[in-house]
Amino acid sequence: MKKQVFLYFTVLLFTSSISGQEIKDFFSTLAKNNLFNGSVLISKSGETIFSNSYGYSNMEKKEKINEKSQFTIASVSKTFTAVAILQLKQKGKLNIDDPVQKYLLDFPYPNVSIRHLLSHTSGLAQYYRLFDSAMKEKPEKIFSNEDIIPALIENKVPLSFAPGDKWEYNNVNFCLAALIVEKIAGINFRDYLAKNIFEPAKMKDSFLPKNRMLKEPNQVELYTYPNFYSTSVVNVQTLKETFLIDEKSNFYGPGGIVSTALDLQKYQKALFSYQLLGKKELEEALTPAKLNDGKIASYRAYEKEIAYGLGWQTYTNESNEKIAFHDGLNTGLTSILMHNITRNHTVILLSNTASQVFVIGNEALKIIENKPYKMPLPSLSRVYGSLLESGNKEKANQLIEEYLKKPDSYEVTERDFNRLGYQFLRSQKTDNSLLTFASATLIFPNSSNMYDSYGEALLQSGKKEDAIKMYQKSLELNPDNENGKKVLKKLL
Repeated sequence: MKKQVFLYFTVLLFTSSISGQEIKDFFSTLAKNNLFNGSVLISKSGETIFSNSYGYSNMEKKEKINEKSQFTIASVSKTFTAVAILQLKQKGKLNIDDPVQKYLLDFPYPNVSIRHLLSHTSGLAQYYRLFDSAMKEKPEKIFSNEDIIPALIENKVPLSFAPGDKWEYNNVNFCLAALIVEKIAGINFRDYLAKNIFEPAKMKDSFLPKNRMLKEPNQVELYTYPNFYSTSVVNVQTLKETFLIDEKSNFYGPGGIVSTALDLQKYQKALFSYQLLGKKELEEALTPAKLNDGKIASYRAYEKEIAYGLGWQTYTNESNEKIAFHDGLNTGLTSILMHNITRNHTVILLSNTASQVFVIGNEALKIIENKPYKMPLPSLSRVYGSLLESGNKEKANQLIEEYLKKPDSYEVTERDFNRLGYQFLRSQKTDNSLLTFASATLIFPNSSNMYDSYGEALLQSGKKEDAIKMYQKSLELNPDNENGKKVLKKLL
């Protein structure tokens, strides 16, 4: 018996050391290929098995990211807002199915409930549609949560759909949820988070800023690719084109929290050990919401069906294990907290170059669970586009030929090539656009959409006969392509 126990622990230790080395090699390779820049923390059964930082928090000053580096966690903040609401529910202060109007008296939609807000099934308008004219009339004003209901009333904005009929991701939902927390708790949302989540979870390096435009000393700078054909990132502050609403707003609830990988691990531990919520409330948060027709509130992404609960997303992996997560995205930033509920394994990723954190996190979970995994690869469209932009058309064509012979060397998607082709077209780089779409039809020979896009680019370039051939090919592959039918009818 003792021998069996010894052998068991020897195998366990050996397996852990293998996965530990693999995860180290995995992230080292990603960093080397410029596919990850940021902080990573991975734990098994609550114990940290890997923690590291890669790249710079400030590239201009060559300041490296470390465990104290703070990142805006973007939409991972939604889980905190949902926890705050469920804490109040647990204390008997509200009911999840209460109408929003019960707490926000001026709210103009009587049939929208708190559950609808937390599950993105409310039908409310997106906030970038609410303040277009107001931003022009009051260019100096910074809009916040308190401005949302007056804007809905003033503009008489109808619901996009009946509450509960559909699922549609919408930050306005969580702005209103934060207002409800403030109304019931009698304190501002910032102080509520500090008192009821950050302090109990011992998150000493996390906060909700009063003004998210102002950065703390440990906050990282953000970097992004300026276009679809660049292979070098730039500081987001140098970008000419930005979303005006991001510059003119200080919304909280859907995002805004600043934290570290270590603090997010403390949050995950406290939450899933029922220190922040009771078991019943946590399970309610992780249970997929149901629409009025009985279907699950969900969407398709990363070749997975992802369900949305109350502030949390879930999916089932290949081993039928439940993964709970939320990711976040801002210009130049991505974040994710992934937790395998079945195994009690967690991956936390914070990137200040907008790395593909869902893909990376999902593969990292496979590694620590000793499952087959795929190494994320560089984007073929980005490398190809950069060669075209620099005038190396011969090398660009050679790259496509090499890829067709060995397709496991780059990450390739239809969407990426489509976006690249159209960006070249909008920038009046017509030759590059045509070459991009031509190459894309070689890579995706059965894509009706790609031939349709190629046809549009040819038509805009004055190549009518060639455009007709592409639209005909598109309809051959998909006879239901209504756009192709319409354009071809005009051309013929």
